[in-house]
Amino acid sequence: MRSEFLGAAAMICATVVAVKHFEAQKAVAESGAQAGGVIAAATPAAAAPVQKSADHAGDYGREVRLLAGSNHQYFVTAAVNRRPASFLVDTGASFVALRDSDARAANIHVSWSDYKHPVRTANGDTKAAMIDIDLIEIDGIRVENVKAFILPDEQLAMNLLGMSFLSQLESVEQRNGELVLKG
Repeated sequence: MRSEFLGAAAMICATVVAVKHFEAQKAVAESGAQAGGVIAAATPAAAAPVQKSADHAGDYGREVRLLAGSNHQYFVTAAVNRRPASFLVDTGASFVALRDSDARAANIHVSWSDYKHPVRTANGDTKAAMIDIDLIEIDGIRVENVKAFILPDEQLAMNLLGMSFLSQLESVEQRNGELVLKG
């Protein structure tokens, strides 16, 4: 179990560094936009429902396509316990990582004593709370009981949609500048 937490902490750290890089790129892009430059937006594409086969029950067969941003990263708004939250899709993160403020907005409350799992982020060493999220949904693709870390807002710039969610999907595939999530 300790090795899982250390691996997750390493993944969170790497992702936070990537997000910090993205924020710097975004600031440059915004200054270019103010000067009349063209900016590619990292916005999710509309869900493209696919025909469900008899082999798939429930929400399987649904497909969501996310367009890559200029930095080749994918962002999506997901419903966490039916409350919207923005995420960076991170196949290198073992777990979903959720900012404390977004967790509270999704009616997930932890106490300070729950922050007992040491993690290292780009903003330094901190402790995270490990929880199970009841439901994460992206345009009809639903995953229940998702393991996640909650981190203080000042330690996590953006929520991360990690493998504790992604591994429960039918497939995750990158093709032609899109990330295709199939549930």
